[in-house]
Amino acid sequence: MHAMNGGSSTLLSIKDATKTFQLGQHEVPVLTGVNLKLEAGETCAIMGPSGVGKSTLLNIIAGLETTNRGAVHLFGQDLAQLSDNQRTKLRRGDIGMIYQFFNLVPNLTVRENIELPYLIDNRIPDTEEVTAAIESVGIGQRTQHFPAQLSGGEMQLVSIARAMVRKPRLILADEPTGNVNVATGKLIMKILLSAAKDSASALLLVTHNPEDAAKANRVVFMLDGKIDTRVELSGNEVSSAAIHKVLSELEI
Repeated sequence: MHAMNGGSSTLLSIKDATKTFQLGQHEVPVLTGVNLKLEAGETCAIMGPSGVGKSTLLNIIAGLETTNRGAVHLFGQDLAQLSDNQRTKLRRGDIGMIYQFFNLVPNLTVRENIELPYLIDNRIPDTEEVTAAIESVGIGQRTQHFPAQLSGGEMQLVSIARAMVRKPRLILADEPTGNVNVATGKLIMKILLSAAKDSASALLLVTHNPEDAAKANRVVFMLDGKIDTRVELSGNEVSSAAIHKVLSELEI
C-alpha cells in the first residue's frame, strides 16, 4: 500500500477549477468551476457528453495543462506551485495514463513499449516488474511483436501494462474501451480494475459506457464544464440501471 501524506487518504482535491482556451479573438470556456475529490485506492468514473471538458480535466490532473483559476492538489502538493519540471517528475513517478488510442511507439516492441516509463526517467528497466506487468495483462506471447502486428484490444492491454508497470498511485484512463469491441472492452475493464487493485492505485476513469462506469466505486457526471453534484452515485447506488437513469434525466 502506498504511503499517504500526513495520514490523509485524499489523493486528489480539485476546487473551483476553471480553464479557457483562446480561439482567435475569443476565449472558449472548457471548465467552469470543477470540484472533485478522489481518495487513495478509490475508483471513480466521470461521464458526460463529448466536448464537456473531461479529457482536459485529466490533462490538468496530470500536470500537462494548467488551470486559469482554482486549485488542484495532488498527493498533497499544489500543482500550481510546481515548475514544469517538477510536474513532469510527479507524472512520471506517480501517475499512469491510459488513452483511447493507445499511444504506443510504433517502432518499439511490446516489451520495449512497457519499458518506456523507465527509459524516459533515465532508469534501467526492472526486468521483474516489466515481466510481471506483461503477465498481469496476459500478453506474454506478444512481447517481441510491434504495435502494428497487434489487435486494438492487444494494444490497449500493452498500454495498461505500460501505465501500471511502476505501480502508480493514480491511474488516469481516458475512454480505455472506446476503440475496441464490447467483449474486448469487458476484458480490458476487468484487467484494468484488477491491476489497479493489486497496486492499491486510485483510478479516475472517463467513459461513455454505463457498464464500464458501473464497475467504479463512484460515478460523477459533467455538464457545462463542471461536475453536477446533485446526481453523484456512490457505493450501493452505483449500477448500470441507475447510471442509464441519470444519463436520461440529464439528456446525455
